[in-house]
Amino acid sequence: MLDILSLVFIFHLFLQPSLLLNVGAILSYLLVVAIIATKKYSMIMQNIFVNLAILPILLHYFFQMNILTIIFNFLIVPIFNFVLLPITFINLVTFAIIPKLSFLFEMMMQIITKVIETVARAKIGIIIFGQINWWQTILLLILTFILIIKPKMILFKLRIYYWLSLGYLLFFILIHFPLYSQVAFIDVGQGDSILITTPLNRKCYLIDVGGKVNFGKKGNSGISQTEKILLPFLYSQGINKIDGIFLSHQDADHVGNLRDLLSYIRVKKIYFGDGLLDNNSFKRRIAGKVAHTKLINLLAGNLVQEANIKFHILYPFEKSVGKNEDSLSLMFNLSGDNWIFTGDLDRAGEVKIINNFNIKADYIKLGHHGSRTATDPKYLRQIRPKLAIISSGRNNRFGHPHAETLKTLNECKIPYLNTQDNGTIIFRHYLWNKKTIKTCFNKDRL
Repeated sequence: MLDILSLVFIFHLFLQPSLLLNVGAILSYLLVVAIIATKKYSMIMQNIFVNLAILPILLHYFFQMNILTIIFNFLIVPIFNFVLLPITFINLVTFAIIPKLSFLFEMMMQIITKVIETVARAKIGIIIFGQINWWQTILLLILTFILIIKPKMILFKLRIYYWLSLGYLLFFILIHFPLYSQVAFIDVGQGDSILITTPLNRKCYLIDVGGKVNFGKKGNSGISQTEKILLPFLYSQGINKIDGIFLSHQDADHVGNLRDLLSYIRVKKIYFGDGLLDNNSFKRRIAGKVAHTKLINLLAGNLVQEANIKFHILYPFEKSVGKNEDSLSLMFNLSGDNWIFTGDLDRAGEVKIINNFNIKADYIKLGHHGSRTATDPKYLRQIRPKLAIISSGRNNRFGHPHAETLKTLNECKIPYLNTQDNGTIIFRHYLWNKKTIKTCFNKDRL
């Protein structure tokens, strides 16, 4: 039976070379192999082993597991045994005679894949594990299939169970208790969203949450930017709660995803410039979503003391309404490096900051996505960062970053990275003093 399945796989791979990049196809073939390999077991044990077989793939692609899938698989296993496997054989026979009939096989694969993905993403019984990498995925798969086809030796069984359990536990700990601090500029297109995490007993903070600048409309797929970009990034790191969100101002490209995010993620505190809560647009965004979230007004000079990180508030100096020029601006030190974020603050605001605070920074996010309205040369010369980061969308209609801003950076000899060119930009500082900068593109980036 496995030989026939292998032939089907080869035919499928010949027709569709990208098969190995298709998570649905990977899950479908893996399920068939697991069901065939576990036929000798009772239904309960077969169900458990089938779940173990697909779990590494689910964690790699979807970053989560659903404890209810064991119940679900009591239904899906018979479907594979009595529906999918017969269709597989029929497809093999009819492919050479009537190639068009292979669409039945493809359709069944798509339906089952859709069901699997839906269950994988369901909220009930979900555990956000985080993303395991490819070598971890392959290792767990090998251990699982050794366990399935093991010799009938109790001691050998116990050893495999031990190593498999240890593997999952170790990978979970490494994800949820990281050995590094992190500042990640998430590629949300024309907008801002920055994730900050502390090492070991991890605390998680966001500066802005992004949002499409098309008046809140969803994309062609009907899936929000929160679901396509922000949540997968957080879930990939095993994050299902946020200790604090700092909102710079009320523009959609900074807070547009807030309402969606609050529907999925627990947020302990939301910080914003004094006066933003009086903004009707902002009040509508959070209405009915912050019953268990503390809302905190901030002004320049305030200090936000969190577990092992301090946020120094640099702006605004007085109550405002949440416009660009009112942007909440802050500085913090993480693992010995100073970071400054100014939202969409204009040049006048930047000058006011340096006139009131004697500050230096190792890294800054340029104001207003690199617009010419921000990044005053005097501000840069006092801050003297060794690297600037620009968060802007590809082919954006605003022309960000502006040529004048890039010229200013060059004149001040300040190198920069841009999410427009580099995708998501992740800075990590490990406990043994190693620093890394990683960039990666999201297929749904804007």
